[in-house]
Amino acid sequence: MIHRMPRSDPRSVVSDPDQPAVEILLGPQAGPFLDAVLEGTGSRLRSYTVSQVRFVPSKSVTVQYRAKLVSSTGRPESVTFVATSGVTTPDGVPVFAADGLEVAFWQFPNDPFLPGLASATDPDRVSDLLGLLGAPQESVKLATRAYRPGRRAVIEASGTTHRIFLKIVRPGRTAALQQAHTSLAQHVPVPHSFGWSDDLGVVALQAMPGRTLRAALTARSSGVPTAADLVALLDRFPEPGGTARTVLGPHQRAADRARLLDAVAPELATRVEAIVDRLGAVAEESPVAVHGDFHSSQVLVNRNDIVGLVDVDTAGVGERANDLANIVGHLATLGIDSPARRGISDYGGALMRDFDRRTDPVDLRLRVSAVILGLATGPFRVQERQWPKATERRVALAESWLTSADEIQ
Repeated sequence: MIHRMPRSDPRSVVSDPDQPAVEILLGPQAGPFLDAVLEGTGSRLRSYTVSQVRFVPSKSVTVQYRAKLVSSTGRPESVTFVATSGVTTPDGVPVFAADGLEVAFWQFPNDPFLPGLASATDPDRVSDLLGLLGAPQESVKLATRAYRPGRRAVIEASGTTHRIFLKIVRPGRTAALQQAHTSLAQHVPVPHSFGWSDDLGVVALQAMPGRTLRAALTARSSGVPTAADLVALLDRFPEPGGTARTVLGPHQRAADRARLLDAVAPELATRVEAIVDRLGAVAEESPVAVHGDFHSSQVLVNRNDIVGLVDVDTAGVGERANDLANIVGHLATLGIDSPARRGISDYGGALMRDFDRRTDPVDLRLRVSAVILGLATGPFRVQERQWPKATERRVALAESWLTSADEIQ
């Protein structure tokens, strides 16, 4: 007998007339779809849950499932499946067609866009791969730290004498990632790269010391860097070259975020549109070198000291106020449900008092609102329990930052 995972919220099934697969892959028909995929394999589906969604309204949807199976031998198995529609996949990827709808399908780690992922999740192959990349070669234990189907993954490899992270991206993108680490390493405490494989799309990166600023705040640590320390870290970024990528700010991406929110939470559409309209008032700043995704999970600390900065592949040319707004917006969002929300709020307030002296206070609050609006898509993306309610709370938080901007004008 097949047991289905109950849905946590009746509104969590969305529909899109231009992309009907979204309703199938996120709704009650997902179970029969997975049954059909497994037909002929000898395995039976016991239960499943949606763990991640990438939805571009009117265009494409990619859904990641965690599933429990019973194998042909009766052995229980836990697997990760990915189904996608509206995305052009490489040759050889299984495609299931019904009623004019085509859905491509694969099982982790056999991601057709990330050919290095299968190697990066095999202990023996990782040991060999590390040797090829010039890193210490020994028996390793592996843990998947991040996986965005078709886009990127991070695998932690731990041995008796070392710990290393394998960042897997699409082939052809590794050279730029390697270059970012190489050029910044002279100025900023970023992970050392042991080397890369462009064919596989794998970069082997040093495990940095310390813990994330987010972890320190969540643990209610009293030893955290000051706002001046964070700004000093950003000041260490070298002058960007002529080929540096342009990094858009959250207010410049707000319309895209709004389209997704309108599709999955139409009851919030009027409020979201009002936020986006207000964000049009953000004034342009002179471009400088920026991190591009500067927040508390990217900054590594040891007590009061900053000892590392990760995910620098987002770095480029942009506006400094966006980096400042990004860390504040992430903290404000983190504080919604965290048991340590009072300390997180106090720390965010201390950052704002400093940042207000470095950039326009009204603009800064508008940018923070834009960051939070972008993060409002997160509960749907990871299919949080009661995600519509969590989405509304983030939209309300974005609105409160607009009110804060009004109060100081």
